[in-house]
Amino acid sequence: WLKAERGGFPLGCVSCSRPLSAFRPMEGWKKILLAAGGAAGAAAVLYYLLREESEAKVVDTFAATNDTKKKVVGREQVLQMLQEIHESQEAMRKHMKVLTQELLAKPMPFEDTYKRIKAVTPQDPLERYGVSMNEFDQLLNKHQGDPQVNEGIQKIMHVPEAGKGRKAGSVEPKKVVDVHSFMLQELQTLVKYFGTIKNKESYDLKAVTLAAQAVVGAKVEEKFGLSSEDIERAVMENHAGLAQDQEFGRVNLSMQACMAELTGAQLG
Repeated sequence: WLKAERGGFPLGCVSCSRPLSAFRPMEGWKKILLAAGGAAGAAAVLYYLLREESEAKVVDTFAATNDTKKKVVGREQVLQMLQEIHESQEAMRKHMKVLTQELLAKPMPFEDTYKRIKAVTPQDPLERYGVSMNEFDQLLNKHQGDPQVNEGIQKIMHVPEAGKGRKAGSVEPKKVVDVHSFMLQELQTLVKYFGTIKNKESYDLKAVTLAAQAVVGAKVEEKFGLSSEDIERAVMENHAGLAQDQEFGRVNLSMQACMAELTGAQLG
């Protein structure tokens, strides 16, 4: 459900039926991922986006000191990285579903939710390979014409099938906007609370974004009876109208700013 805005339009409204070549390199694959979302998918991509921005601050220094140490990553390694990202995402999606149901049955403090997420969060595949976000972007751009690489990207999109699911076809565009407005309110409350945690500097960025998704997702399901996949499906089915909805765009921008504040609190 975590959406962001890059390139001038709400990513939650991007049509995932567009070919990969229709998107600009560097940002394209992340736009697709954010549009598709997924329980643990979008939050993880937000983590990557924030990590990329952090890396950009030191890219000049890195280039100056490591120009002779450039990694040589082949096509097979790129495919392996995509596969491991997919497996990591699927594992976290299962954990998130279980945790969301537990939060629905019995709410728990954010700190406990964070600990549950942190305990099951797998190591970032890119970190394991020692590949930065900018480098990964360049690798995907290099192999953008490779069918298997494109297939690997499609796997981690996790696009819910239109017309399927217990709430399929029953969520009107206005309700989608109302749901996202409620998400924003809950996220703002969570950000304020997180600011009061004494040891927040020690919290892991990715686990924080996932814990926030779980907490807010449970509150949304309690109020509207919609799971994260119900919402993703509704966004996709109504993407044409939502893309022109100024309120939906405003809410998505505010959610992005709110998440940046949440993570910025620990990044200093």
